[in-house]
Amino acid sequence: MTDFRPYRRKRSYLLAIVIILLAIFVSYSVLLNKIQVRAWIETIFYPFQVITAAAWKSTVGFPAFVMNLGDLVRENAKLKETLQETNAKLIILDQLAEENARLKEALDFKRTQNRFNLRAAGILGRVPATWYSILLIDKGSKDGLSVGMTAINQQGLIGKIIEVSSFSSKVLLLIDHESAVVAADARSRVEGVVEGSGTEKLFMKYVGVGGDIKEGDLIVTSPISSLFPAGLPIGTVSRATKREHDIFYYIEIKPLVQFFNIETLFVII
Repeated sequence: MTDFRPYRRKRSYLLAIVIILLAIFVSYSVLLNKIQVRAWIETIFYPFQVITAAAWKSTVGFPAFVMNLGDLVRENAKLKETLQETNAKLIILDQLAEENARLKEALDFKRTQNRFNLRAAGILGRVPATWYSILLIDKGSKDGLSVGMTAINQQGLIGKIIEVSSFSSKVLLLIDHESAVVAADARSRVEGVVEGSGTEKLFMKYVGVGGDIKEGDLIVTSPISSLFPAGLPIGTVSRATKREHDIFYYIEIKPLVQFFNIETLFVII
């Protein structure tokens, strides 16, 4: 009898190998299908994942953003406050520098003014009813001041004292309507009367058409004046005209003194 065992054994091995290969193929196919399905699912849900992640980051980061914004606002407010304080200090320093310059100029004027005995005075204010005409100064009879004394500064003639108390005095400015001073042209010595107008403009009257007077000439107090010392600067001629039948010039004078900006003056004692 022929022995079939070796043949059967070989066929058994072959069957086993086939089964194993088939199992591997099936497993690979299932795995491949799972991967494809997963990729397909991830592709579908990817936009939602991106949106969700962005929303989550925004939600988590929003408080920090608000806190940072609040810090920026507070820092900006502090910087503005510091800038305002710095600007205020600069303005004060500028004002102090200007005041020092004015005081130095006034002191130099007093030192170089050998003609008169001068008493320095500060401005307390202006008389409300005559705002553009009368100054109130911080020197009075206790400082040797009296009615009729002349007030000047380094620019020229300011006016005269019309009222005195123990600690203060009133000065009538040259630009007042009631002010008048005998004056002369410093170049030609032609004389006339300078009167105030209530504004920063003076008029020189009673200068005959035969007189020698020109625009730009310096006008000073006359030696024949009984109210003011001679030679005090008043202003310059800004206009001098005459018509055919006039007997006097029409003359406008621009004052040297800035009457609306007086801070310090001197009284001739």
